[in-house]
Amino acid sequence: MDKKLLFVVDDDRHQQRILSLLLEGKGYRVKCFDRGEACLDALDENPATVFLDLMMPGIGGKETLKTLRKEREDIPVIMVTNVDDVETVVELVKLGAFDYLLKPVEESRLIPCLKKATESQSLVRRVRHLERELEEVHAQNGIIGNSRALAGVLEKVNKVKDSRASVLLLGESGTGKELLARAIHYGSRFKEGLFVDINCGAIPETLQDSELFGHRKGAFTGAVEARTGKLELANGGTLFLDEVAEMSPSTQTKLLRVLQEKTFERIGENTRIHVDLRVISATNKDLKREVAEGRFREDLYYRLAVFPIEVPPLRERKEDIPRLCAHILKKYREEIDRAVTSISPHAMEALMNYGWPGNVRQLENVVYQAMINTGSSRIDIGSLPPEVASPEKAAEQPPAADGAPAVSPEPSGPQPWDEVQKQTAAKALRLAGGNIPRAARQLGIARSTFYRMVKKFGLR
Repeated sequence: MDKKLLFVVDDDRHQQRILSLLLEGKGYRVKCFDRGEACLDALDENPATVFLDLMMPGIGGKETLKTLRKEREDIPVIMVTNVDDVETVVELVKLGAFDYLLKPVEESRLIPCLKKATESQSLVRRVRHLERELEEVHAQNGIIGNSRALAGVLEKVNKVKDSRASVLLLGESGTGKELLARAIHYGSRFKEGLFVDINCGAIPETLQDSELFGHRKGAFTGAVEARTGKLELANGGTLFLDEVAEMSPSTQTKLLRVLQEKTFERIGENTRIHVDLRVISATNKDLKREVAEGRFREDLYYRLAVFPIEVPPLRERKEDIPRLCAHILKKYREEIDRAVTSISPHAMEALMNYGWPGNVRQLENVVYQAMINTGSSRIDIGSLPPEVASPEKAAEQPPAADGAPAVSPEPSGPQPWDEVQKQTAAKALRLAGGNIPRAARQLGIARSTFYRMVKKFGLR
């Protein structure tokens, strides 16, 4: 278990020594400073708590507190002072101090105060992360259907969720692999921790290590501030590696070491951090073939694929389409500010007959667009895109890579497929106001797929 780092900022060396002995005796690492400026310069070391003297030379305790709260509001500050004055205490709390201790500091007051401060830091980070997660559909509410194919998947999820085994979710883009990963997390012993996802396909290879392991300020060109990595955030919870086949060979090697040793170092540091977490991976590629062709480490594959789960495409569970459509209608009813409550039999037949290369994600996109297009409370066949309303014509179109929907050629004649994709991606990006996730959703494809299209065609 790694020892938490604490800062003691006091120009009194005797006071530094007293606090250091007390804190180190409880298993903490302590770093001492005699001026506030030196403490502020070292914040990229990510201390768990700062003990700050009120009366010091230089900028002093109050100014140090103000600056610290501005730069790193997630780090709790405990003021240490000789001043036993209510007005001073109230002022310090208003400035952002977590608590205060009177000199001489008593161990019976010090340790409980520190424990509450570190718990507060953990809570702040968790709340921030959960606020971002509120934008996502939680797994329990997102897995819709009662088909035999889906029931088989959910049975495997229930079997593995209580174990510590690494899970590998295999399936086409848009089949709901992330929802299943969330279902495993929220039903497991790791649910008290965070569900932290990283899309390996959307991050440049040069930044994958930083994203996963974190870095200290100045560790490399562009590292203008310290960063906590996904591994550290996921400690006690679940790390979800989406599109894991896109992970660079270098990062694969480092991740394997983490899974073996349960420890890692931030980039630019030499302090080892211990982690206890669950790893769930997902890919739409044949990972065994990637291993055979030398693009993915075989030893890492076996670490990640302890319990593989095949996620069926929508075309293999079409009986779930009516229930999925009902869920989508309910989900977007308020957003479009119109009560679209049903789908005509003719339109539902077209939805059931379509091949859905983009799977559930594409279905959601199509129904959402149809809700906007319809002028009534019901989606009819005329509200659906031509390729869905007329599947026999769509079948004549060339298939798109990574499940991208087919695009009809211009009336003047067929164009090269790359040009069709480029024009479609550019139009979607323009209509979405440059918002890549929104543009990807409009096309019914994965964000990572759209990121690659943007990069490939130089659309930014």
